[in-house]
Amino acid sequence: MTHMPDKDIPGATPAACAGVPPEDTAANSAAVAPCPGTAADQSTAVNCDEVVPPASVSPGTVTARKLLLWAGIGAAVTLAVLVACSLLGQYRTTSNVWQLRAYRLLASAAVGAGLASAGMALQGLLRNPLSEPYILGISSGAGVGVIAGLGVPFMAVGPQWLRSFLAQTPFWASTPVLAFGGALAACVVVYGIAQRRGRLDSYSLILSGVIVNIFNGAIMLTMYLFLDPYRISDFARWSMGQIPEAPDSGLLLVCCSCTLVGWLLMFAQGSAINALALGDEVAASSGVPVHRLRVLVFVLTGVVTASAVALAGPIGFVGLIVPHICRMIAGPDHRKLLIVSGFAGAIFLMLADTLCRTVGPALGVNKIPVGIVTALCGGPFFIYLLRRRLRETPV
Repeated sequence: MTHMPDKDIPGATPAACAGVPPEDTAANSAAVAPCPGTAADQSTAVNCDEVVPPASVSPGTVTARKLLLWAGIGAAVTLAVLVACSLLGQYRTTSNVWQLRAYRLLASAAVGAGLASAGMALQGLLRNPLSEPYILGISSGAGVGVIAGLGVPFMAVGPQWLRSFLAQTPFWASTPVLAFGGALAACVVVYGIAQRRGRLDSYSLILSGVIVNIFNGAIMLTMYLFLDPYRISDFARWSMGQIPEAPDSGLLLVCCSCTLVGWLLMFAQGSAINALALGDEVAASSGVPVHRLRVLVFVLTGVVTASAVALAGPIGFVGLIVPHICRMIAGPDHRKLLIVSGFAGAIFLMLADTLCRTVGPALGVNKIPVGIVTALCGGPFFIYLLRRRLRETPV
């Protein structure tokens, strides 16, 4: 084989000389100046030492300024939607009424942002468009934890440390902790079932989530047998996914803080999730600790899901619908998507809860749980995604 000099390669591009993969040259070709002596109508030698560096960043590059711009736009739109929704309702908008609506909408925004960002992170991590906290059983696991700790009077025979914890810890602190315990247990079970020799099969993960969901649902129904009869109605509505009329201020503060921290930490893993989209081997060769990344994202998903369930109960399909809409708007980069999905989830759930609050009295129903609306939207959407996935899979 004839050795070709490294300096002048006929017909090569500057990116090829520098070792850049061919598919990356198209985005940079406009920013690279041609080498002296090249002709437009024929291939000539290209001197890689004389390549002029790009003067500006290509339009498709995600920079910190662009991310801040997306965050600013998302925050502005979310605030505008919150103010607009707070002015809607069957009662005259006084200062007290507006304050109650604002607190409820803030709770809706926190729940929607947490579930949507968690769904986006799971879909990118597992490379499965059907992944989200509700389908994987994480939401129902958090629900089991809350009902077991606050609703079932088994404390007389329970462990001493648990009885002491629930007796001494205020409601706003014990509820998120119990929800996180249940969510983390569900994550461990689902991850353990679907894992095989250090790898996660996406379809096995979905089936594991369905199994865990069914099992957690049976546990919650069993716990209803031991609930105070006067509290069954409240827990039943909570388990349907209902934003509280007047959220506890301490609980709202804790859950919003946990959601914000979890959201920011998931955003910090956006580059690693982008690398994981190319496959486990490619990501590992790029220096991404794949196993540690999966564990971290599952834990963060448990945190934000537990915060959402502690506030409003298990609400499904927000983490399924919103991420797919965001991909159509913002593209495939998870650094951008994890910002956009949080704000989009907050907007989506505020609008859904406002619909429930305004349409309910017209239908003769005082309170419509927002989980019913999201399930009615998410069920057909899930079927559509599943059918599209099956059509794309070769037989």
